[in-house]
Amino acid sequence: MRIFLTIILTLSLFLLVTCEDNPECASCGGGLLEGFLFKKVTQDDLAEIGNIEGMNIGICIRYQLLGLTDEEFDLETIAIVDDCCCD
Repeated sequence: MRIFLTIILTLSLFLLVTCEDNPECASCGGGLLEGFLFKKVTQDDLAEIGNIEGMNIGICIRYQLLGLTDEEFDLETIAIVDDCCCD
């Protein structure tokens, strides 16, 4: 029983240490109020932003919304990025 408990505690400690937030993720452009959001493009998104060159399902984009209550993309702010900022 003690060996089992020791193994569980060791694994828990290991997970706590290795699953910390990546410090490089702190400057992803803010959030809804401060700046840009990041997401992978879905089929539903293509109807609105499919005319942008290089746009495809699964591509990561950086964007802003038109308003706080409106969930429409501000088309002027959409950019394709290499990763979804620590998504």
